[in-house]
Formats: sequence, C-alpha cells, structure tokens
Amino acid sequence: MNARTIARGKPAPVLPSFDRKFIEDHKLVERYLENKLPFKGASDLEAWCRAHPDYLNELKLSERAHASLKLLEASGRSQDLREPKAPWWQAIHVLFGLGSIAFVSLIACWVLVGKYSVLQGKLDDTKRVISQGPLVQPATARSVAVTPDHAPGINQARIKLSRTAPLLMDVHIDLGYTQKLTQFRVIVDKQDQGRALVLNNVLKDSNGELRVTLNSTGLSAGLYTIRIEALPPRGVPLPIGWLILDVQ
Repeated sequence: MNARTIARGKPAPVLPSFDRKFIEDHKLVERYLENKLPFKGASDLEAWCRAHPDYLNELKLSERAHASLKLLEASGRSQDLREPKAPWWQAIHVLFGLGSIAFVSLIACWVLVGKYSVLQGKLDDTKRVISQGPLVQPATARSVAVTPDHAPGINQARIKLSRTAPLLMDVHIDLGYTQKLTQFRVIVDKQDQGRALVLNNVLKDSNGELRVTLNSTGLSAGLYTIRIEALPPRGVPLPIGWLILDVQ
C-alpha cells in the first residue's frame, strides 16, 4: 500500500466581524469621539452607523452632546458651532477686485499690442525710406539763372530752394567772365556740417553757362556754400565764383 502525503496549507486567518460587540469591546465610539481612530477604522465605523442608525439612538449621543455643550458654557468655554469664516482671499469683493484687475490688465495688453503694431509699421516705413532713399519724383520743374560772386564772403549770389513740394530746379550759372576757361569743379559744403557734393570736370556750354539740376527732395534744409573752381590745363585749381544755396 503506497502512502500518499497531502500537503495542507496554513488556514487563512478569520477576520473578526464588525458588529455591535466588536464596537463595544474595542470602544470604537469613544475612540472616535476622542479622534483616536485611524482613518480606516473611522470610515468603517461611520459606514456601520449609517447602516444601523438605531445604535446611535441607543447611545443617546444627541443628549450627551447637548449636555457637553452646556457644561462647556458653564465653564466659560462655549463652542462656536457656526460655519468657519472663509479666508480673506475667498471673499466675494476680493474675487471681484481680482477679476477687475485681470480685465484691466487684458485691455492694457491689447492697447500695448496695438501701439507696438503701429510703431512696427512706422519702423518698417522708415527702413524702407532709408533703403530706397528720400528722393521723390518731382511734380514741377523750374529754371533759374544766377551770376556767382567773384570773391568769398559777399553772399549776394543766392539760390532759394523749397522742399515743400518736390521740385526739379535747373540752375544756369553764368561764367561768361571766365573767358577761355572751359573746365570747372563745383564744391558744395553745408554750413557748420561738412562737404555735401563735389562735381569734377564740369564743362560750360556755348552760352558760357554751367548747368546743374537739383531735386529739392534730395537736400536737407539748411544753407549750402557753393564754390566754383576753374581747372586750367596746367597748374592748380583756381577759385573763380561763390554761391549760397538756401534750402527751406
């Protein structure tokens, strides 16, 4: 006869039933009132009492709670049973104020974005003007004849040019007094600033005139001194005329 061994596992522990006897034996109600029960035990007790409301009536908890309050009042330690006061930051006027501040901040942000867009557009226009230059196609043309002064500092020979409207001015400079000299250099300096323009090897025409055409939008406002130098075939340049250009 063969012997057969049957392995038997350890029996599972039997959990105590949660009932009236268990509650009273472990004084769960007293421990609950003293806030000494762990979270799981308190939850289980609350669930059992919810299912057995008569048990709490038997314990007369309401009468005991009333008597406890009277005893506290008699000792001068009355309890405030009203709802706890909400923190200041939850008050309705605080929330309304915060909402108003957020709305005003949003409006200010929109205004700043609008101003930024306008400034960005102006900056783009300025960059475009710089890259393309300030010149504008003249709407009108005009001719003016002038005889330069024969010495510096006289300042009688003067040309006035207005920048109000784009103008193309054809300037006829009379150099008939230079006789056989035919080649010249024109030097333009802006007063108190520096040299603005130099035209080399300019020839006078058969009428004895130098012709220079100016675009009014190509010059900034101010006074310009124009010096005309003759360029003889041999030798150094010879100053022979002076003009004042008044750009307004």
